[in-house]
Amino acid sequence: MMKTSFAAAAMALLLLSVAASAAKYEYNGIDVTIERSLAVRNTIILVPVLPLNQIVYEMDVPVYNVSASPDTGTAECSTEYADGKSTITCSFYAMEENRTKVRLHFYTKSAVRRRDGAYEFMLAYPVLGQTDRVFGIVRLPEKSVLSDKVSNQSYFPSDGNVITDGRRIIITWEKENVTTDDDLSFSALFEIAGEGSPVWDLIVIILTASVVGIMVAVGLYMKRGSLRTPEAEVKFMPLLNKDEKKVVDVAAKHGGEARQKDIVRETDFSKAKVSRLIKNLTERGVIDTEAISGREKKVILKIKGVE
Repeated sequence: MMKTSFAAAAMALLLLSVAASAAKYEYNGIDVTIERSLAVRNTIILVPVLPLNQIVYEMDVPVYNVSASPDTGTAECSTEYADGKSTITCSFYAMEENRTKVRLHFYTKSAVRRRDGAYEFMLAYPVLGQTDRVFGIVRLPEKSVLSDKVSNQSYFPSDGNVITDGRRIIITWEKENVTTDDDLSFSALFEIAGEGSPVWDLIVIILTASVVGIMVAVGLYMKRGSLRTPEAEVKFMPLLNKDEKKVVDVAAKHGGEARQKDIVRETDFSKAKVSRLIKNLTERGVIDTEAISGREKKVILKIKGVE
């Protein structure tokens, strides 16, 4: 009897391990903002293929102010720090749908250090399971510039893209088909310029002009009616999940504007789900809405930089 129970327990443990290792994610966003105080605000965006019961997220630095916010259901998180590692455990309850987006938030003060007279941000993030697409974004502190003290090493991985929103330098990366064997380490070497620094002003002017030029060109292209698929928007809005892309697709097909009931009909989503998707896209600056009558809205597609 005991042998049978032991065998059953061992089999259950094995199945649990297999299930954990087989976890699959459609999307993993790593959104990092380095504040002027050098505290680092992290938002991890996960879109699992199946609803989550729990995640265990380990960081090699102390973390604080930890919370999680799924699009559906609720979450409870706890944190332990031991042997130089923080273990964040979040349990999820009453997730209603597959591919429900989860946001994990936390801060750290140990990811930025002095190096060669500059500041270096360096942090590694875990891969929780096979992931179709990873998008990383690091926002440097306001009035800071990438350092040239170490040649060709101002940020890593070296295939990142550098833009600005007029206040901060922003570095982005994108990876596909990521597994637990892959490395998700990001770093940036920067200097914080003084107020009115001519170096900062010149960099902002150059980068802003480049971004504005691209946006104007895209705007003119859309005005001519040539932009009819969501693929071009996705280049500017890399954090959209599959359902959000469908909403954008319908709006694009209707010339950039679509009624909410058209989106419900053409996506085959429920009214409640479409309302939730429209709310998320509006908050992130992807779309505008305009009241038509009663509860009916018109969705107006926008082109906006990386959120």
